[in-house]
Amino acid sequence: MNVVLIGIGEIAKRVIEGTKYKKSLKIKGAVDIDDKKIGRTLTEITGINGYENIIVKKELPEVVNDEKDAILIHMTKSRIPDIKKDLLSLIDFKRPIITTSEEMTDPYLKHPEDAEEIDRKCKDNNVTILPCGINPGYLMDFLPAFFSGVFKKIEKIEIIRINNASKRRYPLQKKIGSGLKSEEFYERWKKGEIGHVGLAESGSILCKCLGLKIEKFEEKCNPKIAKENIKTEYFDVKAGECCGILHNVKIETQEGIEISLFLEMSLDAEDTRDEIFIKGEPELRLKIEKGTPGDEATANVVLNWINKVEKLPPGIITMDKLIFPSFWI
Repeated sequence: MNVVLIGIGEIAKRVIEGTKYKKSLKIKGAVDIDDKKIGRTLTEITGINGYENIIVKKELPEVVNDEKDAILIHMTKSRIPDIKKDLLSLIDFKRPIITTSEEMTDPYLKHPEDAEEIDRKCKDNNVTILPCGINPGYLMDFLPAFFSGVFKKIEKIEIIRINNASKRRYPLQKKIGSGLKSEEFYERWKKGEIGHVGLAESGSILCKCLGLKIEKFEEKCNPKIAKENIKTEYFDVKAGECCGILHNVKIETQEGIEISLFLEMSLDAEDTRDEIFIKGEPELRLKIEKGTPGDEATANVVLNWINKVEKLPPGIITMDKLIFPSFWI
């Protein structure tokens, strides 16, 4: 099974590392727009041996025209306006596409017209686009939807993810506002320059999986303020400055089921965990101590979808279109 990688960043590196556990999987090409990567091999860029013959190209036709049976793994930006043109171009190659773009988890929430255009072109060309990831795409949406399948009645769903960002990569520590003053944090959050992308989409797609209609939707993000100095490899945060995000989504549904999602991603976060509580009949609490590693798990989800994506129908295959037992009312 052949794949072409689009966007050679941290997730791509972990995908490459994971291929050694997938005996039938072969990387046949790689594409990136970064001039520092173009013309270099995957081994030179990532330090992973065995890919000395895979040279990163700038233009996708240079790679895909020679690998007509390859599955395209799209790992670039988070927001649909930034990737719409690229996705429409990828569809022309008539190959299955897996994307880690966070907003694609439920593209209809904030960009319904763009989503319709992409989905229509997929169907016209018999192409599947599968959004996937760990958050969004698994922990705070798929897992609660999957576990809802054992319920007769649901009253409330609470989902919590607390993640320690101190050892994470520079872009993530930057996007949670490390070292900013509160005023600057809110300004940049409103502009979409910082913060986590995808929590709203997790809440929305969870409702769709359960067949719930949203009555009221509220999303807020506040800075977590450092109580003492925090030093990481990339940032030296002083007490009183921002050291992370406290991100909330609250949903009231027409069916009377309340859903809340809380994400803390901060430097030196304590009591790190992933937790799902579903109140109803029966009652369930799932707790993953210390939480799930985001980048590594995202790459693994991508890898584990590769041998299944060709079995899916054309169009944007969001989570609510996948077949698994979940609660309905």
